[in-house]
Amino acid sequence: MKIKLGVIGPSDSIEKICKIAKEVEEKVIIFPYVYENKEETLELINECQKKVDGILFSGHVPYNIAKFSNALTKPAVYIPRVGTSILKALWEIKCRGIDYTKMSIDSVKEKSVKEIADELEIKFDEMNVIPYEENISYDELVKYHYNLWKNKRINVAVTGLSKTYIKLKELGVTVHKLSPTTFLMREYLNKAIYKASVKKIKATQIAIAIVKIKNENNNMSSEYEFLKIKNKLEEMLINFTKNSFGSIFPFGRDEYLIFTTRGALDNEYNTQEFKKYFKTDRKSNIVFASGIGYGNTVYNAEYNARVALNRAMGKEYSCIYMVDEDGSITGPISSENENTLTYNITVSDERIQSIASKLDISASYVSKIMAIIEKTNKNTFDSEELSNYLEISSRSGRRILKKIVDTGFGKIIGKESKTKSGRPKQIYEIFM
Repeated sequence: MKIKLGVIGPSDSIEKICKIAKEVEEKVIIFPYVYENKEETLELINECQKKVDGILFSGHVPYNIAKFSNALTKPAVYIPRVGTSILKALWEIKCRGIDYTKMSIDSVKEKSVKEIADELEIKFDEMNVIPYEENISYDELVKYHYNLWKNKRINVAVTGLSKTYIKLKELGVTVHKLSPTTFLMREYLNKAIYKASVKKIKATQIAIAIVKIKNENNNMSSEYEFLKIKNKLEEMLINFTKNSFGSIFPFGRDEYLIFTTRGALDNEYNTQEFKKYFKTDRKSNIVFASGIGYGNTVYNAEYNARVALNRAMGKEYSCIYMVDEDGSITGPISSENENTLTYNITVSDERIQSIASKLDISASYVSKIMAIIEKTNKNTFDSEELSNYLEISSRSGRRILKKIVDTGFGKIIGKESKTKSGRPKQIYEIFM
């Protein structure tokens, strides 16, 4: 079955990508979406994602607009303007007989330009790299380039935006369009096809959700009260199963198994819809635990769901854990806890195993700490903060941090007091 791939960008870029896509027409069907202004991106994405398996953006501009608006629901990649694109532009400018030692350029990182200059031993008299920001307009970029040109600080302007290129040309500026090489376009077209294929295959995986009522363990005052809660939960689960195109089976007195596919379940959990189930349980005083398991066989999916359920059963509040086919776990997902993490339960990574051995703690704790650092985008914590993330006691958290410092995987960098009367907390920096 062919992959349906949406391609979003200006007309000149779309034309080149469609031409290259003919080389792999046995694998892919292209759905071109052309914009005149980058602001049209979100409208095109909404239309595009209803029809395709994945998206290829012509460059980072439309991709970042989509990403920072949280509009992407399908696998997506963009064609970057990296080394070979800059090299191609310099060569073409030289062939036009233009002195490129004084130039301005946008849509690339300064580091990329410096690397090419060092590699080719090029010395620029003046190089102005204009950083691209999501809210910058075509006219603002035109103004940057034009002022440099007007003040004779540059001989040529290089831009990655078609609209900016046209406007600079109309102003009489010597301008060059920064385009990706054919090799880059082919490489990222194949990446987009691959990502969409993987997602499509994964969507057919078996998914099993096990839901268990926990109220019975909470000193229910009567059998009738338990049955009322059970009926409310069943109604909730029936609606959920209908939305995820699955089948539901009662399993014992207080447990339910839902069989569906990963694609159907992911669609439900990747929206804000599932949060209504937590709101419902709070109104109805339902306390439940749920484990979701993915696998290529029913056995593997149910095994992973049981592992996830055991984690959820350890919480006092309603929550969900998910275990993937590779053993990675995500959770807890709930209305009570925003510290949802994804980490490995069983770790085969040699580096993680080595760190765990030196710290004398489990590899899963090391994996979880790494996940915390990645999610929070920081590596400094006090013991209370780290303990909350790890869902352990403050005492256990302090013990782990001491081991981290003693083995050289961290250090104390200061103290912080959040209240005048409180004892200052030590701040730790972790290196993992």
